[in-house]
Amino acid sequence: MRPWAVLIFCASLFMGCANTALVRYEKIAKKAGSQNYLDAAGMIRKHADALYGSRSDLLYNMDLGLLYHYAGRYDSSTIFLGRAADKYDALYTRSISNEAASLVVNDNTRPYRSRPYEMMWLRVIQAFNYLALGRPDDARVEMRQGQILLDALHGTAGKGSNAYREDPLYRGTAALVYDLLGERDDAAISVYFAVKAHRDDHTAVPPMIGRLACRLLRAADRRDDIRLLELDCPSTLSGKRAVDSAEAATASTETGDVVVVGMLGRSPAIGETSFQGTWIRDGLLVYSYRDANTGKVVTDALPAPGLPVSESKKAGQGGRTRSGTTLSLKWAMPALREVPTQSRVLKVAGPAVVTGEAWGDTHDLLERDLAENWNSVLVRTVIRVGLRTLATEKAKSEMRTDNPLLNLITNVGVDFLSGQLEQADARSWFLLPRTVQFARLTLPVGRQTLQIGAENESGGTVLAETREIEVRAGQTSFVFFNSLK
Repeated sequence: MRPWAVLIFCASLFMGCANTALVRYEKIAKKAGSQNYLDAAGMIRKHADALYGSRSDLLYNMDLGLLYHYAGRYDSSTIFLGRAADKYDALYTRSISNEAASLVVNDNTRPYRSRPYEMMWLRVIQAFNYLALGRPDDARVEMRQGQILLDALHGTAGKGSNAYREDPLYRGTAALVYDLLGERDDAAISVYFAVKAHRDDHTAVPPMIGRLACRLLRAADRRDDIRLLELDCPSTLSGKRAVDSAEAATASTETGDVVVVGMLGRSPAIGETSFQGTWIRDGLLVYSYRDANTGKVVTDALPAPGLPVSESKKAGQGGRTRSGTTLSLKWAMPALREVPTQSRVLKVAGPAVVTGEAWGDTHDLLERDLAENWNSVLVRTVIRVGLRTLATEKAKSEMRTDNPLLNLITNVGVDFLSGQLEQADARSWFLLPRTVQFARLTLPVGRQTLQIGAENESGGTVLAETREIEVRAGQTSFVFFNSLK
């Protein structure tokens, strides 16, 4: 088949099609941000083909599972997140045909395989579902699966600069789950890596994690780890079952623990930064640039070198020349798209007011993921643009005439068709919260009332709810709250 026919066929498939990932964001994000979780889920199920297609089926199940978690439909959430985990396992082996297609069309032709941190958080949220349902043994299974996934990610990435780092949210949650089930060694190992992740990233260790680490590492007789992590543990903690004042209260028959998990704000998304330039071989350069965050397009035209003397002489003699033909390049790269977030701090008011501690931030994780994958995405983009440019120039050559005006019209049309193929892969699990925060309270046994809310940076209330909690003696209960505003 001739190059021009191949180009027209491929471009016709994308004619008038906006980037599906960007359309999905515009359709879903607003509903989710206004807490209309079930409405958003209903829209997704109704328009699944248009918003996702067969290549983003993994993301479809991830989105539905998370929306049902936000809505408190924990049983439904476990079903869709379970399907997503199964699909991820099936997609783990790359498809050569999909990879080849991405070098001709764009990266959206590849099945969405998730970003590493997204799958780690999927396991954490699935564990949250089971904790909310009172099934801690199933939560433990999710933590085991998370460890298997983490081992696989470490093995795939190796030990270079792109090696996947520890996930503090996963490790901290695993420590809580194992501790809840009395599995002392696994709890100690998990909390060790949670603290180490903060040390390696040079970030402050959340106080709740620090206290948990002191207790669990001493209980497991791992005092060397305490020194290695440079933990400042209270000297009153001693013995195999060392406890601080909060732990001692929990152990009594008159109190119990409540852990409030707040999922606050909205994760940043991925936008598309694109550049297009066209040189008209009569002395004009036209270029445009679109910013991923603002969406604004800047277009300008500059004088450029005209036709060589030899080509001008041909044109003067009525011969076939390159006059009116064009050379056009367009490429698009994924870029971090900032999302305004009001819900910054978790506040829980019972007998006392407790401020939540952030154990994970999707802004940092997505920013790091984009940076670490920049080179591989750029290489694929360069190869794709190069191949497409060669095919486009060959197509133009076969359709060239001795009429400069007709050449210009034909070339601009071919450039437009070729440009329709270039789209950045802007898919991501943007329905994740910006931060996951934890607050722990020790309360008297019996039915208790908690005021749970999200505050902005100035301390103003963004969203508040009243929850009735049944506190059981010596036990830990989990409560889940979310505000995506």
